[in-house]
Amino acid sequence: MRIVVLGAGDVGTFIAKELSAAGHDVVLVDRSAQALSFADERADVLTLRGNVTRRLALRQAKVDAADLVVAVTGSDETNLVAAGLAAELGARRTAARVDDPDFFDSHSGVERGVLGIHLILCASRLVCDELIRLVQRLESAYVGQFAGNGVQVVLASVNGSRRALGRAPRDVDLGDRVDVVGVVRDGSLRAPHAVDRLEDDDALLLSGTPEHVLSATVLIREASHRQRAIVVGGGDVGSQVAERLSRTADRVMLVEHDACRCEELAQELSDVTVVSGDGTSLAVLQDEHAETADVALSATHADEVNLMSALMLRDLGVKNVFALVHRPGYAEVYAHLGVNGTASVHDAILSIVRRTLPGTGVVGSESLQGTRHELLEVLLPGTVPSGTRLADIALPPDAHFVALVRRGTSLRFTSDSPIERRDILVVAALPHSIRNVERAVRQLRR
Repeated sequence: MRIVVLGAGDVGTFIAKELSAAGHDVVLVDRSAQALSFADERADVLTLRGNVTRRLALRQAKVDAADLVVAVTGSDETNLVAAGLAAELGARRTAARVDDPDFFDSHSGVERGVLGIHLILCASRLVCDELIRLVQRLESAYVGQFAGNGVQVVLASVNGSRRALGRAPRDVDLGDRVDVVGVVRDGSLRAPHAVDRLEDDDALLLSGTPEHVLSATVLIREASHRQRAIVVGGGDVGSQVAERLSRTADRVMLVEHDACRCEELAQELSDVTVVSGDGTSLAVLQDEHAETADVALSATHADEVNLMSALMLRDLGVKNVFALVHRPGYAEVYAHLGVNGTASVHDAILSIVRRTLPGTGVVGSESLQGTRHELLEVLLPGTVPSGTRLADIALPPDAHFVALVRRGTSLRFTSDSPIERRDILVVAALPHSIRNVERAVRQLRR
């Protein structure tokens, strides 16, 4: 496919390099000759110097023949203008990075169809989602996000859960935004209706919006000890991480060095303890008893600060330490030094971009830990006949519907639920049945 990347910064160069390595024809556009020269040394791509907000430069990049145009400069306004112009000039799909959370009309990291742009990506929310997912994985066997983070799928153990044990899966009350879509027993994934009573060692496969699934897993665990967390950095990412954690954790502390920013955060985050101080100061961390935290996350604007605070928190005795990484390649350094996990803007955006490439059928897959099943992200074709229902997709016997997402929103579903063109399904299937799933989707065109 032909892909045009607008902006040759760290993120743009990384995306161009990865997509080129995957076999796509990539054009990288930037007004800086130095940035393009740097990119030329690292990626097998065609580079073009020009102003991405000018039609002339976009025409020279032949965006009218592009399957996807991705605008990832350092300016929100530039990205919006460039992606909008590319769409106007005939690009098949466009995506723009917009970092300001206030631009978005929802709490999702992805919005569709704004200003004629196919996808608008909020980098801070996407990377916040990934950091939260790292925390969730501490207590769930599997945590996956699909359809541009519109739906989360989690495998949650029912061991010791009074809310779940002895009940039929469909009778477990987890709210009206979360579905029980499967049960894992003895390494086998079963449909909910195939299990009469839940037993110890069973695990529920849950599907729904990320924030509601997170709350549901807490309900199932009924833990007497809820997590205590410390977040270093009160910028866009750190403040969002702290707010998300405060919904389910027992105590969340946020350490921010800027006193004025601390005053703002104290007003915005009523359930978070905001501390004015240096997150790389041993004295500050000791004074705030950081060692009592179960999990720590470093999410400042600087890699060096994140690495330093993460290592200090680990040395103080925090067992689970995660960090935000800004520059490609740094994640390996963090892992080598003992940080439990990292999240990065470039990886978060690339993951969405890969699943945005035009096409239908299976556009991504992940193994469901503890089973032989794969979770498939399936994009329905643009020719689904009116009146088609979910049950009209003839899945193989070992496959199960896990999620239905429409225009970025996770929907509750039954076999009678109507489906529309370009809906996204998540399907659990054994590896030998993946082709049969794709065949069943292709038959919808007839």
